[in-house]
Amino acid sequence: MSEVIIIGGGPAGLNCAYYLAKSGKDVILLEKHAFPVDKLCAGGLTVKDFEELPKDIIERAFVTQIIHTPLGKTTFKTSKPVIFTVNRRVLNKWLFERAKKAGTKIEKEKVIKINGNIIITKNGRQYNYCYLVGADGSTSIVRRHLNIPTKYAFIAWQTSIPFPLKDIEWFLDANVFGFGYGWIFPHKKSTVIGFVCSNPKNAFKAKTGFLHWLKKTHALVINSPFKPYLINTDYRGHHFGRIFLAGDAAGLASGLTGEGIYFALGSGRSIAQMILSKSNGQNLYNNLLKVKYRHQKAARALKCLPLPLLNTFFECFRNGLKIAFCRELIFKRYG
Repeated sequence: MSEVIIIGGGPAGLNCAYYLAKSGKDVILLEKHAFPVDKLCAGGLTVKDFEELPKDIIERAFVTQIIHTPLGKTTFKTSKPVIFTVNRRVLNKWLFERAKKAGTKIEKEKVIKINGNIIITKNGRQYNYCYLVGADGSTSIVRRHLNIPTKYAFIAWQTSIPFPLKDIEWFLDANVFGFGYGWIFPHKKSTVIGFVCSNPKNAFKAKTGFLHWLKKTHALVINSPFKPYLINTDYRGHHFGRIFLAGDAAGLASGLTGEGIYFALGSGRSIAQMILSKSNGQNLYNNLLKVKYRHQKAARALKCLPLPLLNTFFECFRNGLKIAFCRELIFKRYG
């Protein structure tokens, strides 16, 4: 029997594995894909993410951002970078090597069933656990095993172009995205372009509107397909006896921005501390939940607004970003 089995080799699972293995725990991490795991992700990080990560994995750092709304655009600068882009494969490779060096046993296995404290894989292997951590993303088998539904989730759509644009850009239009948004995230040699709309049924309309906007503002014609990925924002608990949920499996992604890496890293670390019976584990998780609930409260308020009022809010938001005090307040509370 293994002391801890972690299902999922993304940031949440690898960070949890690292802290457990470093403290001497017998840890097996099961991941269905070959490492380093690649995942559709815009690759945007904020300052708070680097409490866990080295800065040498950064591809681009930005002091300038551009906000577009139907009535105009605002370019604003900060005194130092507040948003960064990283290559998701590079990030996962760094986390993988660190966890493995600490002593984590990492095996390529796809889990197909959980029966009591027995995990069964597609290859017919069985694993017994003392503690189980579900860090297996928005379609988590561990979450399903616990009979936890997922009611609140986004579908993001993303593509890339093979050259870097200059600045981070955001597109806000309630008639196109609802209370979602479009984005341009430049990387070192490419640019990730994507959008999320509040109503998945309007994805085609949102894509059409966004492509028109990109052609108008950047003379960009996007021929590569947009690929979808699910973002689970439906948090309903993380500790269930000897089973834990981390990252997207727990529904920790922000319901306001879709941000997930910060919550993945933090929840992985705090669950490790709980398993190690360290008193700060739950405190760390509670701090994550404070940020999560703050974003959730704002998202719910925006979702209640009729589309004309939502666009009025977006215009006020864009103009508010011209004021240094407002920018600092927004980044401090939601960044």
